[in-house]
Amino acid sequence: MTSVLLLPVLLLALHAHALNFSLSFSGTGTGDIDRVKIPLDGAGNLLNIGNGNFTIEFWMKAFLSSNTGTVSPGANDNWITGNIIFDRDVYGNGDYGDFGISLGSGRIAFGVNNASSSRTILGTSQVANGQWHHIAVTRAFNGAMAIFVNGTQDAFYASGPAGNISYRTGRSTSWPNDPYLVIGAEKHDYDPSTYPSFSGWLDEVRISTNIRYTSTFQRPTEFFLHDQYTVGLFSFNEGSGTVVTNWAQVPNPTHGQRMVGGYPPRPAYSTDVPPLVPESTCLALVMLTAACVTRVRRSANSEIIPSHRRLLPAVLSASHTACRRLAAV
Repeated sequence: MTSVLLLPVLLLALHAHALNFSLSFSGTGTGDIDRVKIPLDGAGNLLNIGNGNFTIEFWMKAFLSSNTGTVSPGANDNWITGNIIFDRDVYGNGDYGDFGISLGSGRIAFGVNNASSSRTILGTSQVANGQWHHIAVTRAFNGAMAIFVNGTQDAFYASGPAGNISYRTGRSTSWPNDPYLVIGAEKHDYDPSTYPSFSGWLDEVRISTNIRYTSTFQRPTEFFLHDQYTVGLFSFNEGSGTVVTNWAQVPNPTHGQRMVGGYPPRPAYSTDVPPLVPESTCLALVMLTAACVTRVRRSANSEIIPSHRRLLPAVLSASHTACRRLAAV
């Protein structure tokens, strides 16, 4: 039964990846362009994380020559002086709190503020080297912060700012981008020379309400699937238009907006993508599975023949396992 129930999830994930693109950013840092904006305000918005544990993970590719921001870690908000990848800042006092992810001298920086204390941690791995890297940051409600690069813990701080750092719904602000999670840019366009934006490629963003990683793990080799902790699943595979779909299977999922501008226009869809499961092959496998299901639906009342019902979990499991194994090819 578990394998049968997996089919809708697998089909949804494969539909999200029927085309395979990443998003390319130029680091513009002005004009509210060259970024993805995801609204956080409103009751029940599950992407308004921070009042509990969370994990943000994604794939990135960048060059150091295009990302020259620097970060000094410590009891500060200096993550914002790196080339900003994720900005959930609040201008001025952080209210409940805020956080962000950036590149400092080509290394991942992660910062958290809870309105009374701040902490920025900085990894040791050089990731702005023209290669695709899987990045994950985790933050526990008790304040513990971690950075993982390609499955290896790259930085950790046990006693960071604790408590609720979510966006306070309905708060008044003079800064229109406060109630957004912004991807690929410093959200306020305040001073691009001091608070620079990210230049490079991003793909496969997953936002979760748990601590997914606590120790070394195998770098992902396949596209993310939804599970009970997933609240944001952005594959960046639309290929056109400005809506960035959130494929998380949650009530009323919050989608993003691709804010395109500049010359050449950015962010742009790119076929430069991470080394994940070949999508066309997986899609063919699922179509084959669907054909198998159709073949056994041959009784007069269109119900699955009982003698074949037992075969379905094995067929579905084999299809999913084959997709996983293709990642190693």
